Amino acid sequence: IDSLSHTRSTLSLPNEKRIQNHIGGLHACSMALAAESATGVLIGMNVRDTHVPLIKTMKVDFVRRCEGGITVEASLSEEDYRRIHEEDRGEVWVPCKVEDESGQEPIVASMLWAWVAKQKKGKL
Repeated sequence: IDSLSHTRSTLSLPNEKRIQNHIGGLHACSMALAAESATGVLIGMNVRDTHVPLIKTMKVDFVRRCEGGITVEASLSEEDYRRIHEEDRGEVWVPCKVEDESGQEPIVASMLWAWVAKQKKGKL
């Protein structure tokens, strides 16, 4: 994680051999996981301790070959930030920008995150 605030997170993923695909670029799943991680840490730090964050949908479009490593930036609008802190349950789409070393976006991603109250122990 490179930076983290209440409405923004950024992380970097270098292009290392262990996460490369057969043509030497970052594997598709590693880029999707980086996007999920950036959005997840942002949601996780904002959801109240009495609630649980749940990912509902990962939308990832692979639009071009990745060149080098990536930087991922996830962000929450002020309205979504407010909702997470005030509403007992809900869901928000968290967009993220994924940029490779050429300055292009190899994937376009957004994640649908929900939050619900924790169940009390012993109750199903």
